[in-house]
Amino acid sequence: MASAALAFDRAAADYDQVFGGNPVGRLYRYVFQERLLRLFAPGARLLDLGCGTGEDALFLGSRGYRVTGIDAAPGMLARAREKAAQQQRNEARFVAGSFEDLDALGRDFDGAYSNFGALNCADLRAAGRALARALRPGAPLLLSVMGPRAERPGVTPRVGGIPLPVAYPTPGQVQRAFGPEFSWRPGFALGVLLPSPQRSGWALRNPQAFGALAIAESLVRHWPILRGLGDHNVIEGARR
Repeated sequence: MASAALAFDRAAADYDQVFGGNPVGRLYRYVFQERLLRLFAPGARLLDLGCGTGEDALFLGSRGYRVTGIDAAPGMLARAREKAAQQQRNEARFVAGSFEDLDALGRDFDGAYSNFGALNCADLRAAGRALARALRPGAPLLLSVMGPRAERPGVTPRVGGIPLPVAYPTPGQVQRAFGPEFSWRPGFALGVLLPSPQRSGWALRNPQAFGALAIAESLVRHWPILRGLGDHNVIEGARR
């Protein structure tokens, strides 16, 4: 986890600029955020695990959700706080820490989420135990995790110039690692037909084909055979 914190700290300065121009990443985020709005009750008190520069937390915070964003990279948190300060009203706050240890943040949160593979660099069992303590019974959970399809055999990802050990679990492996304190329901895939965010150049060069694939994927991402085969798999559950 320390190497991940250093890597994303180095990448923080231009992270929004680089990712903001990524049409695949923007679409993935849009679909995930739409599900967040449907899953969590208005005004809910939420945890954002691996909040990065705060895009999802600020999106929800501007709509009255009370979000605590957690990240281990100081640069990412600094950028999130800068963006929050530019808004007249936002219920998001950002704290440094590991989402394998959430005890200092309190208990009885109404829900939690993690977007864009932050959990791929985490100890899933420890994260599950920490969330089980932090969430109230019945609290929803939404996790976007890079799956086996995102892995490039023999290639170690680099962020901020730093090699980053990354795991690529299936939805079932995530669910088992989180333990018996959680129940699960069918999720959906991001990138089962669409390319990964790493192939954004193709999407920029072929906007019509990208648009057609986006429409097709919206129709099939929930299909039982396909929903666990995405570049990112969105896993949905609740605290028992």
